[in-house]
Formats: sequence, structure tokens, C-alpha cells
Amino acid sequence: MTQKTTSGYPKTASILALVGGIVIILGGVLLTFVSSYILPYLDYTNLNTPRGLTPASIPAIVSGIVGVMGLFGLASGVIVLVSAVMLLANSGQRKTWGVLILVFSIMSFLGLGGFIVGAILGMAGGILTLRWKPPTQ
Repeated sequence: MTQKTTSGYPKTASILALVGGIVIILGGVLLTFVSSYILPYLDYTNLNTPRGLTPASIPAIVSGIVGVMGLFGLASGVIVLVSAVMLLANSGQRKTWGVLILVFSIMSFLGLGGFIVGAILGMAGGILTLRWKPPTQ
């Protein structure tokens, strides 16, 4: 008869969260780049501007909103990534890391969620982590 030497902890959840965190970070970097280097230089003269706004103020507003979304996605991705690494390193606190992964993966939708795919991968990793039960002996 063979004896299991591992604890049976599923590393798939950690790896899903890790990949999700990386994709969320890439999405945040892309949004931040676009808000800094592309949006301020677009031509907004043909837009019907709301009362009180001039066409010259539109690039700053649009760039600022997209920049905040990018920074929020970047921060969420870093928290998901760090939580996934800590989950791999210290599986004894799996509930804490699983909750952090799940919450910040959901919150990353405010920053485009890493092209939506990153948020879904992070949520799947967080849910799998929270649903795992240690094997009974």
C-alpha cells in the first residue's frame, strides 16, 4: 500500500489566482498607459460638450477617469497576486488569502478586470480555495 506524503492541498486554485492577478495587472498597466499617452492627444472637437464644459477640458476629464480605473485595476491585481503567492507559501491561512483573492478579483471589475478574463480566473481561484476541505484521516 502507498501512503500519501502530500497534504492533498490543491495548487490549481493558487495558480488560477496567480494567473488572474498577472492578467489584472497587465490590464491596469494598459489602461494607465492609454490614459497617459493616447487619450490626452485625441481630437475631441466634434463632441457635443455638456453645459459648462469646453472641448479643451474633455481630454483631461476622460484621461483622468481612465487613469483612475487603470490605477485601481493595478492595485487590485497586485493584491490578488500577492495573496496568491502567500496562499502557495502558507496554505494554513487559506481562508484569509481566499477571501482577499475573491474580494479584490470582484473589485477589479472597476478597473476593467484584466480584460474580464483576469477577474474570472481570480474569482475561480478564490472560490476553489474557499471550498477546499482538508482530507480526513
